[in-house]
Amino acid sequence: MPREDTRPESEGAPTAQDLREAIPKIAGEIARLDPGPAAALRRGPYHGAGAAAFWKLLARHRPVAAQNEAGWAALIQAIAVLTPKGRDPQKKPAHDYSLPMGRALYEAGFSEPRLARLLSSAPELRREVAVRTCRRLAAGESNRFNLVTLGEFVLFGGDHTDRRIARDYYRTRAAAERVSQDGETSTDV
Repeated sequence: MPREDTRPESEGAPTAQDLREAIPKIAGEIARLDPGPAAALRRGPYHGAGAAAFWKLLARHRPVAAQNEAGWAALIQAIAVLTPKGRDPQKKPAHDYSLPMGRALYEAGFSEPRLARLLSSAPELRREVAVRTCRRLAAGESNRFNLVTLGEFVLFGGDHTDRRIARDYYRTRAAAERVSQDGETSTDV
């Protein structure tokens, strides 16, 4: 008799499409959590009260989150860190498709050396680095961005995601520099 917790062989590792569907739902669920479980998730999903919220989220999204449990724990912790605190029923989830992660990093004042360390982190360190990065972003006002990219970074890694983050960071920087140069030129006239 097959175990209940095994996935059918036709189901492989989660795909980017799976993440595009699951992450906004997870971010919304975290935003609706009571403050206690949300705070516990921010501290770490394997510990204390956060464990119950983590396992419930994982169970509801089992087909996507069945593999790479440690990666999902870090991703859920990062999303909880980015989610505004409190009981506000109008609280927005941390996920915003319209704001690329690289742009959010630039706009938050993330330095180039810090970006380089983030993108060059070894696969086994990405979980920790991602949570630390989200703590830094949450300390400011840059707590909403496209979390699907964060999910791909934590769960899959790879050059494609790294290049997308870097591309969006440097495009935003170049646009800001153009605006700055245009402003300086027009005031000199």
